Amino acid sequence: MRSLEHYSKLAAPTAPPWWIGLVPWVAFGLMHEWCAPLAAPLALTVFILLNWRTRWTWPPLDFGMAAYFLIYSVISLTGLDTRLAPRLLFALCPAILAMTAALSVALGQPFTLAYARRYAPEHIRIRPAFYQANQILSLLWAGGFATAAIALVTWSAAWNPARAAIILFSVMGATVVASVVLGRWLHVRVSRSAI
Repeated sequence: MRSLEHYSKLAAPTAPPWWIGLVPWVAFGLMHEWCAPLAAPLALTVFILLNWRTRWTWPPLDFGMAAYFLIYSVISLTGLDTRLAPRLLFALCPAILAMTAALSVALGQPFTLAYARRYAPEHIRIRPAFYQANQILSLLWAGGFATAAIALVTWSAAWNPARAAIILFSVMGATVVASVVLGRWLHVRVSRSAI
């Protein structure tokens, strides 16, 4: 049985501000319109510049984002993007994020801890139930990312970025709603366990 000190260490606040995660995506989107092969390398550079001080304390999902930009950089700079089906390229990001989320749970560091612990009071953060709730939420997100990747690969042969965006936002929107509903229910359970 793990001690409360173990859960307290896992729940110590270290996550950077939420908006830092959006900046590389904005750079990627803007550069992709102008010069697609350089979009991922630029986004990876922006990501590293914004996060270099935190070194290896990035939340697990940020590792997934960095991995996506690195893999997409290799694909675009080697010309593989012209030979791969667009649906595979569209599915690459949610597939990597699904693997990252699942791996974070398998390694005992569910990625949602990095975000949930910023808002939870100390007496909640040190509870084993808080950790377990984040395991469940991280698995939910892993399932959402995996569903998005599968949907992007399998639905329809006529692929374009607008259709891919609609599918991605639909699946991930449903995941957000499910995580909010499940998160509120789990919050009540964790709060009761802390009494």
